[in-house]
Amino acid sequence: MPTDHADRLAHYQQLRRVARPLNGRLVKALSKRDLDEGGRKLGLLRDGVLVFETEDEMSVLMDYCLHDIRRRGRTEVERFLAQSPPAEGSDERIVLEALRRSWFALVAVEEAEPGVGVRARDLLRDEPLFVTDVAFGGSCQPGQVLATRLTAPEGIVMTTGAPLPVGILWPAQRDALVEGLKARFPGADFRNLTPARAGELAATVIRGCLGHGAARHVSYVDLPDG
Repeated sequence: MPTDHADRLAHYQQLRRVARPLNGRLVKALSKRDLDEGGRKLGLLRDGVLVFETEDEMSVLMDYCLHDIRRRGRTEVERFLAQSPPAEGSDERIVLEALRRSWFALVAVEEAEPGVGVRARDLLRDEPLFVTDVAFGGSCQPGQVLATRLTAPEGIVMTTGAPLPVGILWPAQRDALVEGLKARFPGADFRNLTPARAGELAATVIRGCLGHGAARHVSYVDLPDG
């Protein structure tokens, strides 16, 4: 039986079609300085050279740089909106405004809806959500945890880049992962982080995932030291 999520699939696909070329334009605007800074924070810059083991690692870096590297207080998305804003009400404007409000999440899959997406929980915000993503609906399993940035144009929650698999975790393991992050960020409200703290959180989780080969395969992730 179709769900309200399935009914919105066509709109999701249209927004995705708009987002792809926009993302390409944003990525092209990143400077070598941006990429090197992002690579250093994610552990991908070695002896001054960006080193990728997989193509997904490159996608993860680009996504991080677009949303967490700031120049004069602005991300590349925010600069684009300020300097070349699409027409008010256009799909391009809707996508960019949603990207500006995007957030990094640990998504725990609860139930797959084949052909549409997954019912899940944002572990850091402790909130239920539905992630619209056809690939997720066909491949994700209950209990699987993914580290990814989310955006919600017109309320349709979707990923912005290459999600990193954390693993298939028991509830106690998920709780331990979240508690470990809370210990790393004492007093932080994961629903309302400052830009600097949000960038630190994303880098901490991404480094942990990449350090355990998450771009190549599913594995359990411990928090990195330091």
